[in-house]
This record gives sequence, C-alpha cells and structure tokens, in this order.
Amino acid sequence: MHNICYIWIKPFQRKMMDNNKDKIENVDLILKQTWLAVSKMYTDLAQEHDSTAVQALTLLKIDPKEGTRSTNLGPKMAIEPTSLTRIIKLLEDNGYIYKEKTTTDKREVIIKLTDKGLNSRNMSKEVVVNFNKRVMDKIAPEKLETFKEVMCEIMKIATDLNNKK
Repeated sequence: MHNICYIWIKPFQRKMMDNNKDKIENVDLILKQTWLAVSKMYTDLAQEHDSTAVQALTLLKIDPKEGTRSTNLGPKMAIEPTSLTRIIKLLEDNGYIYKEKTTTDKREVIIKLTDKGLNSRNMSKEVVVNFNKRVMDKIAPEKLETFKEVMCEIMKIATDLNNKK
C-alpha cells in the first residue's frame, strides 16, 4: 500500500509545482482511488459473510434498540429511494430486518433489526472500528486533523459547485 501511495503522491506533488491546473485533476484522482481501495476492502470483507458493503452500511444506519424510520435511512446513507427499497427488501427477505408500522401513523414504517441483523450489524461495526483504529494507529493525530479539515473544504467546494447547477 505504501508503494501505491508513493505512485499517487509523487506525481501529484510534481504536477502541483508545474502548474495549478493539474491540482484539481490529481485531487480527484487521489480521492477516487483512495475511496475505491476502501470500498473494495469493505466489499471483500462483506462477501466473506455472503453480504455486500451496502447491506452492511444499511444495518449500521439502523438504530439497534429503537429501529429507524424508513424515510430517514435514505438521507443517512446518501442513497436513492429505489435502491434503498431494493436493499431493504433483500435484508427483510434474508431475515436481517423486519418492518413495524408506527402507532401514530400507519403509513410510516420503522425498520428494526432481527437477532441475525443485530449480529451482522455488530460484525460490520467491528470491521469499521478496526479499520478506523488502524488508520489512527498509523497516522499522527495532527495529520488526521489536517486531513479532516482538507476533506471538509473539498466537500464544501463540491457542494457549492453542485448547488450552482
């Protein structure tokens, strides 16, 4: 992994010095390749348990005690309603979740975890916690703080550009 970072970062640093036009292109590339590596890691781990990373994420977004309103899941996951409907159906069909109507509004549904879903959620949480712990063990706190600040700035820039459409 260290060699891959060297391959990404060195040309990035060189091009930044050459001219600022390349900076955006390289930032995009680093973000995309890093996310693809993290995503692949989560996907591979999920496949070991006959699941997908999106299913694991869905289980993580469901409150283990109270459940979560189905209308709140989409925004929490930044996922389209049609995709979420498919995922919820799959999780329900496989015994990870069940739906419960609210007492106040029969149209509203709360998604709750079964024992199987809770076990899978706990396993998924452990994977996420372990990855984050490993990152924090290998990267100095000051660097992580700078990373968070930079990522927030990049997100603001992207959000501003998206809002100008």
